[in-house]
Formats: sequence, structure tokens, C-alpha cells
Amino acid sequence: MALDAVVTVIIQKMDVVAEESITYKKVIGTQLNKMKKALKKMQGNETNVKGDYLRNLYEVEDAIDSFALRIKRQRKRMGFLMNHALFLKNFTACKKFSRKLKKIQKKIVALNDQKPGNVENASLRSNCSYQNYEQNEAQINSNDMTLPGKSFIIRERWEQGKFMFSSFSDEQELHNVGFERDVPDLVKRLTEEDNRIISLVGEMGSGKTTLARAVYGNRRIKDHFKSRCCAWIAISKDSSTKDVLLNLLKQVGESKDQDGELTEQMLQTRVWERLKDRKFLIVLDGVWSSELWENLKNAFPDEENGSKIILTTRDEHVAKDAFPKSLPHYMKKLNDEKSWNFFLQKVGRLEESEESSPLKEKIIEICNGLPLNIILLGSLLSTKKDKGYEEWVPILNRLENGQTSDILSLCYDDLDAHSKLCLLYLMLFPQEYNIPIRRLLRLWLAEGFVKLPKKQDVLQEDEVKQYFDSLVIRSLIQVSKLRSDGSPRKCRLLGVLRDCFLDKARDIRLFHVHVHPHDEVAASDIERRLVEYADANKCSLDRSKFPYLRSYVSFNFQKKDIPATGVGNLLRNMIGKDFGLLRVLDLEGVYKPSLPDNLGDLFLLRYLGLRWTFLDKLPKSVGDLPYLQTLDLKHTYINRIPTSIWKLKHLQHLDLNEISLDKEMPLHLSGSLPPLLTLWGLSVDPESPVNKCLSKLTQLRELGISFRLNNPDDRSSQATSDSRKDLLEWISKLKSLESLRLRAKDDSGRPSELNLQPLSALEKLSNLNLLGKLQKLPEVVQFPPNIKVLTLSVSQLVDDPMPTLGKLPRLTVLRLLANSYNGREIFCPPETFTELRVLKLWMLKDLKKWELKEGTMEKLQELNIRCCSNLDSIPSTLSQKRDFKDLILTNMPKEFKEKVEKNFSEVHITVKDYNFTPLPLWQWEREDVSPNEVASNVNGYSDGEISHS
Repeated sequence: MALDAVVTVIIQKMDVVAEESITYKKVIGTQLNKMKKALKKMQGNETNVKGDYLRNLYEVEDAIDSFALRIKRQRKRMGFLMNHALFLKNFTACKKFSRKLKKIQKKIVALNDQKPGNVENASLRSNCSYQNYEQNEAQINSNDMTLPGKSFIIRERWEQGKFMFSSFSDEQELHNVGFERDVPDLVKRLTEEDNRIISLVGEMGSGKTTLARAVYGNRRIKDHFKSRCCAWIAISKDSSTKDVLLNLLKQVGESKDQDGELTEQMLQTRVWERLKDRKFLIVLDGVWSSELWENLKNAFPDEENGSKIILTTRDEHVAKDAFPKSLPHYMKKLNDEKSWNFFLQKVGRLEESEESSPLKEKIIEICNGLPLNIILLGSLLSTKKDKGYEEWVPILNRLENGQTSDILSLCYDDLDAHSKLCLLYLMLFPQEYNIPIRRLLRLWLAEGFVKLPKKQDVLQEDEVKQYFDSLVIRSLIQVSKLRSDGSPRKCRLLGVLRDCFLDKARDIRLFHVHVHPHDEVAASDIERRLVEYADANKCSLDRSKFPYLRSYVSFNFQKKDIPATGVGNLLRNMIGKDFGLLRVLDLEGVYKPSLPDNLGDLFLLRYLGLRWTFLDKLPKSVGDLPYLQTLDLKHTYINRIPTSIWKLKHLQHLDLNEISLDKEMPLHLSGSLPPLLTLWGLSVDPESPVNKCLSKLTQLRELGISFRLNNPDDRSSQATSDSRKDLLEWISKLKSLESLRLRAKDDSGRPSELNLQPLSALEKLSNLNLLGKLQKLPEVVQFPPNIKVLTLSVSQLVDDPMPTLGKLPRLTVLRLLANSYNGREIFCPPETFTELRVLKLWMLKDLKKWELKEGTMEKLQELNIRCCSNLDSIPSTLSQKRDFKDLILTNMPKEFKEKVEKNFSEVHITVKDYNFTPLPLWQWEREDVSPNEVASNVNGYSDGEISHS
């Protein structure tokens, strides 16, 4: 039950409060233990979530957090000069806290003594509207992994060096679910037939969405609708006509802030105007009724220009009503043989065993030929190998038929309490939203969902990765996008799973979604998290309706010329007496939200996400947030942070935007730096306190740092040389480092000498990004031994780097970007680049000839060439590589493109031409770069996938 998960997290909070209030532990310890016993009796209750249980449970949490907040406020107000008075005040607070717990405990004991089912309170059911608002990243793209099975044991295989890209090819996965013949048939209907609407009909779990994604991402489809209008609209059971139209409007045209105030008829007209005279492909995934289609159909112009609509539905009548002239595509179930083979694959068995044979008939019956049933059941049973196949029997006995909802409930019940909350937390993201994994894991940590490790050498950061891995292995989370090196980058929740788990999230009042600007919210004392899809400037919410708010997450991506001042107004209402319990403030992507100066009064804040907000100022009081774990300022204009940041003892992730250390940083702070795991986007110079500060950071896992000279005359000075040497020596000793971006430049932004030190001691480093002049490449033995991704920019190498780089045994991705090599020829010797999958050659202006010997780059899958205007050709032997499938040419000469298209007819070639003027060398990194420019990477000096995400 979801209630168990809430109980577990609150008990953990009690342990943390007791540990941090060690001085007062004798006062509150006894009552805390009694409360824990009462709470533990709640667990395992076979009844549904009880309203009174939930109310009292959250009352315990509110008492704990309010007590912690009061102690912190008193310490700040009185300081440490009045220890005696402070002790007395806190002692009094402890007594009140203890009495409060005792009072709640009596109510919980009374509830535990009642018979199950007598305290049901239906009024606590959430009446919130959880809609699917598609945002700027939710549109499906061709780089997404679109099938659930492709996420199988991703991180384990990645970290062991066994996983590259996906466990199975697209063709193999489509074959497993029986779609290998369906895709070309549907592609033909979309490109050659006159039928305006194509419907996919099938029951839940039959694979409609998977097939639609495979078709939507098909290369022929993308070429056919190239530069046209394409949109993917996910429709949930709660979606209204207005929600769908607003979502569609966001994807096919510029959405305005006032669009949410329009009527359905006005929205239909606006969408129709956006689509008129355009060749479009629209996917409506999950149309649940003919009535919904009737309300939507007038938004689509009926023009004979090749436009198409793909409609998926469980209801055959919806498909026939939508377009009677076109025969729906009915999803076929897998036969027994395919079902069993697919199940064995998902459970991790290559072939049938004697132990599994007796269960075969039962498993096939339960799966009922539905791909999702097979994926979920196989993934669940793959985690039950320790005790053998006898452990499968009780699980299978709980499933009497092939209902996908029953299997989903079983998969959920099998999770531990912490993982349950982590899974339900995904419900607050818009449907089909591609969630950055970096963001998700840090939010889980900030919310307190991750259990405290029992071993001292294990961090919560490691625990949370295991949670994510477990949910992926169980196919409850789908990895939707990979980096080019094969590591997972983004994830999402399948729509079918969302419909099932959303009710569970509502049952425990996990969060409230504010969808429309003028929604009225009934006052409640247990609203925990507010998720904003509407415009905060027109938000009618006030603090009296959310007195115990823990999180505020906004997905309101309004126009980039209107600052989100409404966010500041909301925050000001959340800070004050009896308020300030906020743990998460996530405004990623919200344009210039105004932050109140007293933000530091949110003493319990763990997560402050301001990425892509383009803010230019940070309140100084941020340095007063004692529990802050994550401060994300990437892609902002903030160029200064308060020095008090460095005394935050819980800060683990600090993402900056080329911010310099304060030269006047108090020396006494250098000995008490936070235990950072991530330090990204820091800029230092010879006067920065490198020795006294950075050298204290020894546990870093991700580091992005720029070394900047004060002025050109300082390049040869002894002080500069010593400072840079100290910096590089410190980096070479960071044993836990996994990702490193190192830049060297002068005060004008021109690349300067890098003078790289040997990094062979960094055994965990897999991603290395270097920008700056290198006299020559290090020897192979000086590289990190497990390097997988290497990026060189403005290295100005004179000697061919390929003979050296080709010897790196695990190199998977190589990016030679602008002016990284100034020679005319590159030569790849035999038997080199044995693991290379991706090669990018950008703006190598002098490069003319490329020679590739036999047995080289045998596993290459993607080649990306940009602005190499003198390159005469690509080695023809590449066309013979079995895995080579993608060739991307950007701003290359016409003759070159014609030659390549002739010699590589079996390879998918993407040709791009941007109308832009390449940036001068000394402007290789602009501070005013827009998100669109970052996404398209037109300047050639950086790669979007290189950036820390």
C-alpha cells in the first residue's frame, strides 16, 4: 500500500530529527520511540487508505518538520552568543513537540484498535485534475528509445562496460513483440495512401503506443514529413477536450499565455489556423471516446495535401466513427510460441529450463499474448532468482487472468516502501514528459524518499541510483533517451502505467496539480506538494490553502519575454510564521522567476532548481539554507554566488554557469567546505584560493572547471604557473571522479595552454572533455584507463591524434571539435578504435584526407561531419561496416555531399545546412546563447551532449 511508504519515510524523518537534536534527545527520545511503534502498526494493514489515518500521519510529519524549523529559526535569530537562553527556548520547544506527538499517538492507537473499514473517509480523495500538458521536451524524437525492453539492466551493463546503446536492436525488439511487419505496412499507408486517418485499435497492453512510436520515429516517415508539422499528443483518462487542444497548440504553433482562457471553440479555430496549408502528422494517443473525437475533429483542416492523423484507441467504435472509410489496424496478440520466447528474454533466460517448463502454460495464460503483460511479468520474475523457480509459484497464483491492471498492482506491491514513493513521484510530471534522470534522482533525495545507508562508506547518492536501476529493470520506468555513449539520459512513464498509479498517488495526497489559471482549490491541511502547469501570475492560490507545503514544482514554460513574477508572489506567501516547510523549489525552465530576498528563511529547503531560468541575480540569503543539497544555476546569467554557500555542510550538487570564486573568500571557510559530489561550471584564476579551498574537495564525481588567466601578460608568470599546476595536481588525485570538463582560456575568452597532467590514476573517469591548447596528446598510458567518451576542442594539435586515440581500449565516443586538429590528414591504423560507436569531426578546416585501414572502427554506428570544407571524401570501407547506419553532414560542400550519397547508398544520410556565421575563435563560448542555439549546436565549438545534464 502507498500508506506503508508514507509511514516508512516519516519514521526515517523521526530518526534524523533525534540524531540532529542530540542535546534534547532525552526529552523527545521516549515519545519518538512510542510514536514509531504506533506508526509501525499501521504498516501491513490490508484495508484501503484511511482518511483519518492519513490525516494523523501527516500531522506527525508536520509536527516533526515544524519542530526542526523552529529550532533552526531560533539558532539563527539568537546566534551562539546566547547559548543559555537558546537552550531554554529549545528545551521548551522540545517539551511542546513531545506533548504534540503524544496527543497524535493516542489518536493513532485508537484507530489501530478499530476494525478495518470503519474509518474510511471518502472526502479525502483528491478532486484534482491531473492533465497531460505536453511541454517543450515531451515531443517524441528519433533519438528516443521507444520500447520498454530496451531499458533492460541499463546502468549495470553500462557501468560494467558491457552495455552500449541498447541491449537489443530496434529490429530485434520489434520482432519480439510481433510488429516487424506492421511498421512497413503502416509507413506505406501514411506515405502512399489517401486515407486521412489511420486508427490503431487494441486492448490495454497490446502495444498500440509502442507501434505508433515506431512508425512516428521511422526514418521514411521523418523524411516524408521533413520540415513539416509533427506532434505527439498523449491523452489520459482525465484529459478534457480543452487540455488536448492546448497541448496540440503548444506543439504546432506559438502558444500564448492567454490561450488557457479561450473556449474550446476558440482553441479549435486557433489550432485549425496553425495547421492550415501545412502538411502535418499528428498522433492522438489514447482517444477514449467518440465524444472526445467529435470535439477535436474540427481542429484539423481537411485538405488533400498528404496530412495524416494516427489515432490509437481501445474502443473500436471510436476508430470507425473517426474515419469510416479507412479500415482500422487491429493489434494482434502474440501466439504462444512468441509469447514464451519473449517472456524468457525478459526474465533473462536464453532458453527453456526443466524448472520453468511446468509453469509455462500458466505464464502463457496470464500473459494472454499481450506484450506489456509479458514485459511486466518477465521483468518482475527476473528479480526472483535467488530462491529458484519455486519463488515464482505464489506470485503466479495471485494472477487469475491476463488483466494488465492486476499485473501492474502486483508489480507495485512487490516494491519496498521507498521505491513505491519514488515511482508515484513520477506522476507529478506531465504525461509522456522526458524526465532528465539527473533531475529526478536529486528530487527523490531532496524529498526524503531514499533510505539512509547502513554502511558509512555508502552514500545516499548510491542508494538512489539503485532505486532507479531497480525500477528500470522491472520495466516500471522506461529509459526514453540515451547519450551517444549509451548511458541513460532521460526517462518517462508509460501512459498505461500512469493511469494505474495515478490513483495511488491521489490516495495519499502526494501532490496537487494546478492546471488552469483560475482553478479554485479547496482548503486542506494535508496538501503536500504543488505542481504548477498554469501561469503563476494568474494563480489564485494563497498560503492559507497550503500551510504545510513541502514542494513547489513548475512546468509553466511561458514566453521568454515575460518574467514569471507570479512565482515570487507565491513564494513570499509561503515564507513567514508557521510557514517555510518547503523542501523542494524546482523552477527549471521557468523564465526569470522573481525570487524573494528572504528565500533563506526556507530553512528546510533541500533542492533549489533554477536551470534554464536565465536569472541574473540570486538572493544572498541562499547561503542561509542549512540543509540545501542541490543548487542548480546552470543556464542562468548569475555570475556571483554568496561566499556563505561554502559553509553549507549538506550541499552535494552545485551546478554553476562559469561563476568565479570570490577572491575575498574568508580563509576560515576553506577548512569546512561542503561534501560536494558535483561541482560544475566553476571558473578560477591565479588569485582564486585553489590550494586553500578546492584541494579540500576530495569526493567529487563530476567536475566542470575553467582556468582563466588574469591578462595575457600573466601567461608566463611564476604565480600563474604554480596556480595552474596546483589545480591540475588536485584534479589528478580525485579518485572518485567520473566526469571531467577542463577548460583553459585567457581573460578575453581565448583558449590558452592546457598543460594537462597525467590522469592515469583516475580509474573511474569515463567522460573527459578538454578545451584548450595542447602541445601534444598525452601518451596512452597517461589517459584514464576506463575512458569511454573523449572530447577535444581548440586543442590545435599538429600531429595526427588518431594513432594514439585509437589505442584507448574502451573509447566509445570521440568528438574532435573546432580546431582540435590543424593537420591535413588523419590515419587510422589497423585494429584500432575497437569499441568506437560515435565519431564527430567538426570544423577541422585544414583536414583534407582521411585514411582508414582494415579492422578499424568495426563497431562504428554514427559519423557526424560538420564544416570540414576541405575534406575530399569519406573512406569507402566504412560502408562495409555492419553496424554503420547514420551519417550526418552539416554545412558540407555540394560536391562532397553528392559523392557521399553515391558511395553510401545503404546508409541513412541526414543533410543539414544552417545559415549562420561561425563564431570567431575568441568567442568560442557565448554567454548569451539561447536554448535553441544550444540544441542545434551551430557554432561547432561545443556539443549539447557534452554538457553536464
